Amino acid sequence: MAEKKVFLVEGEIMEKDRKKPFSKRIEAETASFAEEKVLCLFGSKNKLGRNRIFLTQTREVKENEGKEGD
Repeated sequence: MAEKKVFLVEGEIMEKDRKKPFSKRIEAETASFAEEKVLCLFGSKNKLGRNRIFLTQTREVKENEGKEGD
């Protein structure tokens, strides 16, 4: 089993006619798994399709680095 890492995924969600920025800390094995998890979480929580969620950056961070926001 691979070691879990912490990733900071940043992007924007399209709400009606405006874009709302977000950053989310996610624990995952790879960056692509972290991105997939963000798409699933934001899609179900905000009832958004994947075409309304735009990921701009994904990077690995240390446990205490970065911030989480919706």
